Amino acid sequence: MHVQVPQRGARRDLQQRLRQPIWGWFGQRDQFAMGAGYDPVESIGRFQVGTPPILGGYAALEGARITAEAGIRSLYDKSAELTSYAIQLSDGLTLASPVDPARRGSHVTFHHPQAWQICQALKAAGVVPDFRTPERLRIGLAPLYTRFVDVWEGMARLRDILTSGSYRAFAAAAGRVT
Repeated sequence: MHVQVPQRGARRDLQQRLRQPIWGWFGQRDQFAMGAGYDPVESIGRFQVGTPPILGGYAALEGARITAEAGIRSLYDKSAELTSYAIQLSDGLTLASPVDPARRGSHVTFHHPQAWQICQALKAAGVVPDFRTPERLRIGLAPLYTRFVDVWEGMARLRDILTSGSYRAFAAAAGRVT
């Protein structure tokens, strides 16, 4: 048995010329030959190296099922409500995202001169934001599993960090990883 890989990505005219440096049994023409040589399939399938990640595939399938069950429109609407709520709770920060929820997606970005330090302080407080240049604090709100109470709690932690100035305990120089 050989798994067929969809013919997307690499150009078909290059697939037979490209060399796969890692010879895997799923990319072999006779999968169970297990010999010293390697006779790759003629398609992009030659780049498969081993058993497909079954558990990861099932997790992705379940994620797609849950997303479909929730409905894209419902997720879109909740995303707009979550980000609007975060903006309502953002005392002391300047909004860098568009005001119109249709233009901002499922995240909201704030400007603050010490955004890097605030980002690090939030991580230490159990909230995972992103830092963006210049001086931007980005908070992603996944509507499938983020609750309004989660937004309230995360923004309360952010307000506490700003009010107390505890972010100043973190290095001011931005690092590579946000």
